[in-house]
Amino acid sequence: MELDLTSEQQQIKDAVRRFLSRECTPAMVRKMREEHAALPREIWQSMAELGWLSLPFADAYGGAGSDWVTLAVVVEELGRACDPTPFVDCIVTCGWLIQDVGSEAQKQQWLPPLIEGKLMLSLATHEETALHGAGTPPTTLRQCPAGLRLDGRKYFVVNADASDFLLVSAAMPDSAETSLVLVSPKAEGVELIALHSLAHANVHEVRFNNVLVPQEQWLGDGPVAQSRLDEALDRTQAFQSAAAAGGARQVLEMTVAYAKEREQFGKPIGSFQAVQHMLANVWTDVETAWLAAYEAITYLEAGLPAAEKVAIAKCASNATFLQACFTAHQIFGGMGYMWETDLHLWTRKAKEIELAYGGPHRYRRRLAALL
Repeated sequence: MELDLTSEQQQIKDAVRRFLSRECTPAMVRKMREEHAALPREIWQSMAELGWLSLPFADAYGGAGSDWVTLAVVVEELGRACDPTPFVDCIVTCGWLIQDVGSEAQKQQWLPPLIEGKLMLSLATHEETALHGAGTPPTTLRQCPAGLRLDGRKYFVVNADASDFLLVSAAMPDSAETSLVLVSPKAEGVELIALHSLAHANVHEVRFNNVLVPQEQWLGDGPVAQSRLDEALDRTQAFQSAAAAGGARQVLEMTVAYAKEREQFGKPIGSFQAVQHMLANVWTDVETAWLAAYEAITYLEAGLPAAEKVAIAKCASNATFLQACFTAHQIFGGMGYMWETDLHLWTRKAKEIELAYGGPHRYRRRLAALL
């Protein structure tokens, strides 16, 4: 693992930060979070034109074929900016998964418009069994003369109402093997129910009632599909860890700047040892989370056993982002809890990242089993 970015990666990092500071302001994030406003499509189109959406994909589909650290640099900066876009879910998770499991014809059909910013995807895998335990019927897919029929429910689907297609996991009733299909949220039999969350994120419960799925939107099934889905979720968590580290670093910088300006007893509060110790602890945690995230990403890219590295990155980065926010609220004092400040936007983002794709419990259990 390299501890320093290359000159090209640093240039990309600087360019991403300049773009996000100009286009992805806290005011825009606040509007999207609190007013449930739609993402301005021109921002997504600009990301496509800048080449961000092409980074993980092969040249054959119009992609950049980038190394994973360069992609992580972009994701880290998105986390730093409290990114309200579906970049990770749409590109890192869904798009990359299509590249992994789709046929050549399906890749040629779906990946070029995704890279061009003309297509948005959302992952729908979270089952009701995760909420209520065994015994609830899973989402199922069955063959029919016209193609396939989909029934069931998925929870916490991000950006479902603004997506062109949902990438849905389902079980074949005869074999119970996992299948992956693309389903339009506007298809007959699909119902979207908005869910309210602390993060004010755009998440939905999606109900499928005898939904017809054309055969060409069936990406694959069996052990390979399940294995690729598991790999995609681990990969997503590693990149989300980079986003969490970026968000935590931004919160730390905001808090240090405030501690230098806010005066008490005639002195900046940053001169008090108690405040210094709190900030030093956050700095140490941020560096640890950053290293854990990039180590996990490096292991995954190299094809090395990375189960432990991903679990450590997930747990460390989530805890760090939340603790950075809690410490910031304490140092900001009463104003840190006011809606008019921007700090709570990052606190909500920290919870959103923590709970995405099922939360940290799976990774804590994995770490416990590996100890």
